[in-house]
Amino acid sequence: MMNKIDLIGITLAMGCVFTLTNCKKQNDNAVQSANSSQIIPNAASSILFNGDASNGANNVWKDINVEQNGAVSTVKDETGTLCWNFLKPVGSHRAEGHGAKNFQGVEGDDIYIGWTSKVYMPVTLKTEAIFQWKAYPTATASANHPIMLHTVNGKLELQHFDENHVATVPWSIPLATGTWQKFVLRMKLSKDASVGFIEFWYNGTQQTLSNGKQRLNCRTLDSDLCDPKWGVYGGDSSQVTQIVKKIRIASAYIDAAQ
Repeated sequence: MMNKIDLIGITLAMGCVFTLTNCKKQNDNAVQSANSSQIIPNAASSILFNGDASNGANNVWKDINVEQNGAVSTVKDETGTLCWNFLKPVGSHRAEGHGAKNFQGVEGDDIYIGWTSKVYMPVTLKTEAIFQWKAYPTATASANHPIMLHTVNGKLELQHFDENHVATVPWSIPLATGTWQKFVLRMKLSKDASVGFIEFWYNGTQQTLSNGKQRLNCRTLDSDLCDPKWGVYGGDSSQVTQIVKKIRIASAYIDAAQ
């Protein structure tokens, strides 16, 4: 027959077992929670348009615009990545891809357009554009191409055209040929110059624009709609080749800057 002291001992022993069991469960739960907290789901992609040459011309371009003997084809870069190759021979006026298929920016959109390219051309050659944010239909356009990237006098210039087709140059640098260059253009799309704006990144660095700021308020839509165009426009007196890859339109910078 157990005395009072024996009963107290058994009770204390059972309490210890219960406590240790609970501690183990709590520790196991803590480890499980810690491990679970390390499982971070991938953020959803914001890509609205992928213009890789590997997707095929029929899935990328709304149209291909060439004049005289210009040509749009594909070529592999040094890593084996398939790229768009825009060739404008001497005497030719245009070789451009008019994109982006199944994408259309509208009033109020906030988009980033990114691409990587290099050009082969005389440094002093003037071209009308190697990138356009082009208005359609052109018959009802006033700015015609609110944003363009072109070459002139040894410079690469970002141009903006207002509703009177008056051009300004928010950004420019000395033209580099035969080397890869990365671009991201952010646009708040609007026909209202007080609402629309642009921001611009070159080789991964956000650029200060002509107003001394990194953002320029301006009109970014014209006519019924605007579409991006890559390639070569103008510079008829010389052969120009532009190779373009990693074309993206996205709602976040990180996805456009791939």
